[in-house]
Amino acid sequence: MTDTPAPVTAPPTQRKAWIAGLEGPRGIAAICVVLAHVSVVYAPNIVESTRIDFLGQALTFFFALSGFLLYLPYVTRFANGAAYPNTKRYFAARIRRVFPAYIVIFLIVNFVLGAGYVVNPVTNGWDHSDNGTGTITAPLPLLAHLTLTQSYFPSTLQTGINPAWSLSTEWGFYLVLPLAGFLLFRFGRGGRHPFVTALIPAGALIALGLIANTVVGRLQHASGLPPLEQYWGPNWIAVFSRSFLALADNFAWGMVAAVVYAAIARGAFSRLSTPRLSAVLISITILATSASMLVFALGSRYTASVFAIASCAFILSIVAPLGRGEDSRLARLTDWAPLKYLGMVSLSSYLWHYPVLVLVGRAGVPIPPTALGLLWGLVLVMSITVILGSLTYYLVERPMMRWRAGRTA
Repeated sequence: MTDTPAPVTAPPTQRKAWIAGLEGPRGIAAICVVLAHVSVVYAPNIVESTRIDFLGQALTFFFALSGFLLYLPYVTRFANGAAYPNTKRYFAARIRRVFPAYIVIFLIVNFVLGAGYVVNPVTNGWDHSDNGTGTITAPLPLLAHLTLTQSYFPSTLQTGINPAWSLSTEWGFYLVLPLAGFLLFRFGRGGRHPFVTALIPAGALIALGLIANTVVGRLQHASGLPPLEQYWGPNWIAVFSRSFLALADNFAWGMVAAVVYAAIARGAFSRLSTPRLSAVLISITILATSASMLVFALGSRYTASVFAIASCAFILSIVAPLGRGEDSRLARLTDWAPLKYLGMVSLSSYLWHYPVLVLVGRAGVPIPPTALGLLWGLVLVMSITVILGSLTYYLVERPMMRWRAGRTA
């Protein structure tokens, strides 16, 4: 959602190449997230009978993709014996990528539309109306939202643009990654197997995420709070459950994909033909996705952990042939122009979609709780969302990215 494919070390015939095929899956993931929220708001009966809310796991794919794209430069430099990446430039890029669009959208949603939540919606029973929305004016909560730290405090969790909690979580990863990279470069040099060594930070974060998630589960069980409040309510347990600590493994599996991709670009798995390698990766994707659906149906808290494995395999299914300098049919498929466009505007669209849901409800637009009604709601919300997301992308995101490119050229 918040990371664009960057130039990476490629096979010998191609010193630098853009990683094709990853923009379209962002578009697919964006549609899935919007459909999940539209279904929960307008067709809870369909959610209960079909568990279509599983599509919300698409957010895990965004986390894994961030792990892949951001760890890849560290892995390639480490394996090639190059210098540690420029941390100042890294943070400047992260700030310029996320904050301009977020701040512009937040200011419009908060001060112009009054469509952000001023109180945690769980406290109003989360009836999916515009109850509890309005304008945040108190200085400290406003500062928390402008700095994307609202999800670190119970009093502001799920207020403002409530799906923006995931950006706060991403920033936890952004802060940890340079430290993990520094430790890798400082203590991992000189080994005979650099790609195995590069898996250590990913393994550590997988362990961290699983342990923290388990601890959260114990705390939730001991709290006696209703499930909705455990995950989303104005309390420290919900803050912990939405934090990078409890979701670290989601990013880490993307880091695993980065290591495998970099290794493939250096000739690893050469005994496997590209069609066979692709078949193995697609099979893992299908199996892990099926397993995550089963885990989700059982109500397990580890659904995202399993789906992160599927995301890792799916990313590799797309890019593995490219690492060998070969054509990727899946990359060509996922780069279908409409999906690629949706992926391009996915950050702004993601931030706009829930305020649009609020405004559609406020306007009293009839959306029946039926399959056709759900389709109508999705088309309506998605259309408005993409229009607003496109405007924000072309007026805010792209100028900032071009300015960044001009500054670093």
